[in-house]
Amino acid sequence: MKKINKRDLIYIPIISLLIIAVLIVSFVLNKPISQSYYDKKCNSFAVQNTNLSKGQIIFIGDSITDLYPLDSYYSDLSVATYNRGIGGDTTEGVLKRLQVSLFDLAPSKIVLMIGVNDIYTGRSIDETYSNYEKILSQIETNLPEAKVYCMSVISQNETLNKLANFDITANISKIISLNQKIKSLTETKTQLKYIDLFTPTSTENNMLINSYSDDGIHLNANGFNVWTSILKPLLQH
Repeated sequence: MKKINKRDLIYIPIISLLIIAVLIVSFVLNKPISQSYYDKKCNSFAVQNTNLSKGQIIFIGDSITDLYPLDSYYSDLSVATYNRGIGGDTTEGVLKRLQVSLFDLAPSKIVLMIGVNDIYTGRSIDETYSNYEKILSQIETNLPEAKVYCMSVISQNETLNKLANFDITANISKIISLNQKIKSLTETKTQLKYIDLFTPTSTENNMLINSYSDDGIHLNANGFNVWTSILKPLLQH
């Protein structure tokens, strides 16, 4: 595994704190994540697509993916990895940007992690699951040969309460419920594979392990090491 340089170690927590700050303001004001940020990211993806190769690996999701420095972990793969994470995104947001984020580049493999912001913004588990199902259905229609690695939503811990007054226990219960539904969904199709990242990054009490996160919700370098150790062997084949 490629080592993380000092720049990455500084970059990850700083950007992580900036994103969580934006999310907290959003939740306190009961407003969705900035539409302009979402639009800028989608526009940047469209520009990038003109210079990127098809048939590669695409990671798509919210801020947890957005913060994942893929080049530090996957540069030795035989194919490239492209990051299509958008901080604050939801299943609805991913559903709306599948064309520019995935279909235009026709990836051979897709790593999908989405759903935690749906929980934070009050969307029901059933509605979140319905959107997730639609995402996979559209991928199957447009990219029938693509392998989709459906990552479990990771947990959170009490550090988050220092930044905002969230009901950690209730959120974790919802995360577990959503993960169970995602896992069940992946068992219906051979091109889908469920990857449990919740368990190896959680304590016996289902809390996100402190050393894997600096803010109680996003992964830090230690957490990304765990994610990579689980996923990379699968992407090498």
